[in-house]
Amino acid sequence: MLREKDMGVDTAKFDELMNAQRAKAKAAWKGSGDSSNEGDFKKLLEKYGINKYIGYENVTATCMIVALLNENFEEVTIIKEGESGWVMLDETPFYAQSGGQVGDIGALEGNEKIVMVEDTQKFHNINMSKIKVETQSLTKGEAVDAIVVNRYEVAKHHSATHLLQTALKIVLGDNVSQAGSLNDISRLRFDFTYPKAMTTKQIDEVEDLVNTMIARGLKGTIDELPIEEAKQSGAIAMFGEKYGDVVRVVNFGDVSVEFCGGTHVKNSSDIGSFYITKESGVSAGVRRIEAVCGLSAINYTKNIINNLNEIKQEVKNNDALLGIKKLKDQVK
Repeated sequence: MLREKDMGVDTAKFDELMNAQRAKAKAAWKGSGDSSNEGDFKKLLEKYGINKYIGYENVTATCMIVALLNENFEEVTIIKEGESGWVMLDETPFYAQSGGQVGDIGALEGNEKIVMVEDTQKFHNINMSKIKVETQSLTKGEAVDAIVVNRYEVAKHHSATHLLQTALKIVLGDNVSQAGSLNDISRLRFDFTYPKAMTTKQIDEVEDLVNTMIARGLKGTIDELPIEEAKQSGAIAMFGEKYGDVVRVVNFGDVSVEFCGGTHVKNSSDIGSFYITKESGVSAGVRRIEAVCGLSAINYTKNIINNLNEIKQEVKNNDALLGIKKLKDQVK
């Protein structure tokens, strides 16, 4: 657009302002592990290096405890029953929050001990899980069984987000681009650039398109490609994200190709069904869609059916709309 008007872009100033905004947003984000950079993470990095993430292939694994931190992010050798802290495993199946996908939760077990994993974050590129010891204690150097419990429902919502972006581009136009996202066990949230509120018809079209893609049973494939080859394949990159020389590309059939480091279903049919629960404005030129799929979609429809049955009882008519009409006529 600027070239058409013989204008240039001060990319250096843009990067400066973008980095300042990122720092401001990060400081305000109380839930982010990155806000705790004052801890012993640099020491951990120097002593142990970066631990390996093995969660793409595994949701359970036997791992060794490399390091433990207390709630003040200070390195300790033991966390006792009833206490909380952070654990660094030599290799971990727990996905650390990034790219809009929440960190994995689950448990560490072994020798009759139970340790709850409440969150997983990255600190200086070290994958760390927030823990609470329920029974016995956790000691540096011991082996434990790591178990992820939220993976499948989160993966469903993340994969549905990819299909949603494709559907939005079809209904609203190719100028739509991602402006943020959140994928957790019970919902997805997708922010995108668009100048006005979506109509009811557009929302219905997007919802129907996503459900059609799900019903088609599109195979999910993941490739690691050199970044230039990935760009040539037409993969969608997230604006403002930094990518390395090799990137992970997630495909669903012939409808969706995106750069993504998150976890996904193996086939679109695994998502189940998809419902948009809300469309709203976030800021000038940015809209937000909230939606559910998988088990959350089942609960969503069950609640609607239960509400409908209650309405039928209240208006004493199996045809709820007819019963409401008769009631309104009586009130009138």
